[in-house]
Amino acid sequence: MNQLYETRKDRVELVCVYIQEAHPSDGWQVLMNQRQGVVYAQPTSEDERAEVAEACVLGLDLEMPMVLDDMSNEVDQAYAALPERLYVIDAEGTIVWRSGPGPWGFDVDGFEAALRAQAELG
Repeated sequence: MNQLYETRKDRVELVCVYIQEAHPSDGWQVLMNQRQGVVYAQPTSEDERAEVAEACVLGLDLEMPMVLDDMSNEVDQAYAALPERLYVIDAEGTIVWRSGPGPWGFDVDGFEAALRAQAELG
């Protein structure tokens, strides 16, 4: 994702939206997260969500900007984002491409192709 961000950031706006924790320690936890030490309780405030999001940025070494979903999970609900999903939204605000839910549907190649197609249209 960092390479994609670096090659496209001057032409499109790419952001990561941090939504509710998919596998919180006080909910359904997965073994891989436990092995990697990625274990956080579900944030109950914007400050807590921001702390976990910052850990995500640092842990994944993300270069693209990250914004936070609100505590009512408005973005997550509107875009069916849990646990993770990629979207391409055109200049008019229309969704022109979306991946399946991650991690299995996290289709970076499809995402890049959709970005290229939008660049060709613009």
